[in-house]
Formats: sequence, C-alpha cells, structure tokens
Amino acid sequence: MKEKHQIVIWPVYLDANKARNEGRLTPMSCSVKTPRVMEIFKAAEKLGLHPEHVTGKAHPAAWADKSGYVLVDNIGPKTDLLRRIGTEIIRMRGGKQ
Repeated sequence: MKEKHQIVIWPVYLDANKARNEGRLTPMSCSVKTPRVMEIFKAAEKLGLHPEHVTGKAHPAAWADKSGYVLVDNIGPKTDLLRRIGTEIIRMRGGKQ
C-alpha cells in the first residue's frame, strides 16, 4: 500500500512508444521502448530509492494490462525521479532506448 512518502511509477510513464497524451511523463531522451516493471525496480534500486514492486495492478488507462507498478521514495519532484530512472534503464540496456 502506498505511503505518504512514496510515489507510484507506472511503466507507461517511461514508455517511448506512448505519446504524452497517452500517459508518458518523460522526454523522449529519458524514455525507453516498452519498459518492464522489473527494469524500473532495478533502476530505482540502483538509485537508492527503496523500491517496492506491486503486482496485479493496472494503470487506469490500460486496465487490461495488470503488470503492476513500482513504489519509490519521494525524494524530489516526480519528473526528476522519472528522468533519473529512465536514464538508468537506458544505461542498464547498454545505451539503447
């Protein structure tokens, strides 16, 4: 369950295949194609954000996809955290989006 000091990171927030009006919150330079929840989890872990993986939940705009989300510590603006996580995923993928 989400605590007050945590924010929710849905994969759609980082998905380069989605437009901004479809839910993407990061610029294309920090977005990745088809991000997976475990990639987000591992990137957040590397950044020291104490992630928690919540399974069986679906983003309201994609109610059929129950891949879940990641809860991370709220240590700053959400957009900054998403950019850092996206950049870390790109680094983990070997520089490929």
